[in-house]
Amino acid sequence: MTAKAIAESMGSTVEQVLKAAKEFFGQLTPSVTLDDDGKPRVTFGVSRTSSASPELDQVLAAPAEIAARGKKRVVIVFDEIQRILEYESDKVERQLRSIIQRHAAVSYLFLGSRKHLIQKMFLDRSRPLYRSAGHYPLGPIEARHWLSFIRKKFRESGKDIPDDVTAAVCELTGGHPFYTQHLCHALWELCDPGKAATQAMMREAVQLLIERESYAYTALWESLTLSQRRLLTGLASEEEKPAKVFSSAFLQRYGLGSASSAQRAAATLIDRDVIDRDNGSFVVADRFFRIWIQRTHIQ
Repeated sequence: MTAKAIAESMGSTVEQVLKAAKEFFGQLTPSVTLDDDGKPRVTFGVSRTSSASPELDQVLAAPAEIAARGKKRVVIVFDEIQRILEYESDKVERQLRSIIQRHAAVSYLFLGSRKHLIQKMFLDRSRPLYRSAGHYPLGPIEARHWLSFIRKKFRESGKDIPDDVTAAVCELTGGHPFYTQHLCHALWELCDPGKAATQAMMREAVQLLIERESYAYTALWESLTLSQRRLLTGLASEEEKPAKVFSSAFLQRYGLGSASSAQRAAATLIDRDVIDRDNGSFVVADRFFRIWIQRTHIQ
């Protein structure tokens, strides 16, 4: 994907993209076709007899070469960088660090949605990429930044959404990009052309999303241990304020027993991306799963 993104950024025609692909990634046997919009798209085929290491080295070396040829700085963005951890060894991480630390004219941005894995990659002393990048956690998007964007999208299709409805959406989703847009899409589906979305429609949209995910939420809930369920119940019950999940009051209130039991439950739920750390506490990661818990398991 990195080679593909670099090659396609180097031109707007088949000839330009193919030339760039051959110049920088010749070992990957590139070919270029046009997509449905007439834009060139490159694909690569790797020889079965070649090893992956030289090809990876070639891909990682390309940004510096491009910067040197053009005498300008280059920025490379790796999205969902934590997927590197899916490999059986840390070989890719080691190669990445070995090469990028010599690239004075290239800046690298590493993005990822699984915060605990990003922290493992860059803040764990045993990992090859330890302290190789600054750490900048991104918080939720404030409601005021959503207002014009969401209204524009509704109006482009002949619909409207008042600011108070958008504010209610953002309050429910916490400004999280995925869940905000997910809810807005369901709300858009319910809103007829020429009409404006309402608070009642928003509540209906929430119910629609929960019904669509009910089977998956039930399966997830049934796969959890009793301690994990009780911790989730506590987090969903005390969503308005940071819950002190290891305090004696919280442990007693939700039948978690000891602090060590709660810590084990939290660690597993974090690894499974069910909860996330937030301001010294935890939150249920999926905003609609949290509502599902409130409606089905909290009296």
